[in-house]
Amino acid sequence: MISQVAKEILVKTRRKIFSQNLGNNATAFIGNGLDFSELREYQFGDDVRKINWKATAKSGEPYINLFTEERELDVVLAFMSSGSIYFGSHRMKQEVMTEALSLLGYSVMKNGDNLTSIFFSDKEEYFRKPTKNIAVLNDIVPAALSLEVLDKKVDYAAFSDYLLSRVKQKSIVFLIGDFYEEMDLSFLAAKYEIYAVIVRDHFEEDPVFSGEVSLLDPTTMNEDTFDIDSGMLARFKREIEKRDTKLYGHFKAHNIRYTKLYTDEDPFYKLNNLVR
Repeated sequence: MISQVAKEILVKTRRKIFSQNLGNNATAFIGNGLDFSELREYQFGDDVRKINWKATAKSGEPYINLFTEERELDVVLAFMSSGSIYFGSHRMKQEVMTEALSLLGYSVMKNGDNLTSIFFSDKEEYFRKPTKNIAVLNDIVPAALSLEVLDKKVDYAAFSDYLLSRVKQKSIVFLIGDFYEEMDLSFLAAKYEIYAVIVRDHFEEDPVFSGEVSLLDPTTMNEDTFDIDSGMLARFKREIEKRDTKLYGHFKAHNIRYTKLYTDEDPFYKLNNLVR
């Protein structure tokens, strides 16, 4: 039975993607299933959407892009399952990740492309084979929302090996997670078009508390007590910033587009900008 929260996410995200007022803004994936080959002068009857405006402006004559192959897109949504997503000061990160998953899923379906869904920690947690059946989201969204994530940690090396063996065709891959683990996505980026959706909470990046505090590591379920002061919090914040700078550098080095969502934000607008 689908939970009330899952129903709300499904209704809200479907309405946003299929709203006539929004047009196709949320579904304009780069590529549109076409591989660029060369330019040709425009001929009567050509699709005006293929006009290369830059070449047209330079030459003074209309030119269009020619493509070697027209194909459907294969899109993989990878829900990276770690205990650290079981947190949120506004909404749980797991819930925001699920909403992002649903928005992207409906976008894929609206485009008429193939959707593959994977939930992964250090092993496969859930897999749905490629489909164009929109009803699959009625299974995927509740599964993501109810997934047991505590005492789990993402192993990106294992995920890289898994994806390369599981998804043979050229695909667009969306990684949805909080990205606190060390990773090397260079092999994946060489084969697939990778997008990263980073979901965080403001409090975990800039915590405000002091004194003796008991903290539980949700990836290991180990608990310890710390005497927290402002100096320790400042060092913690600098470490987060240092790791994120390294993360963004890795993404840029391998042409991985990314966006960061916070638990107090509506995911739609940032995802819309990411995929346009």
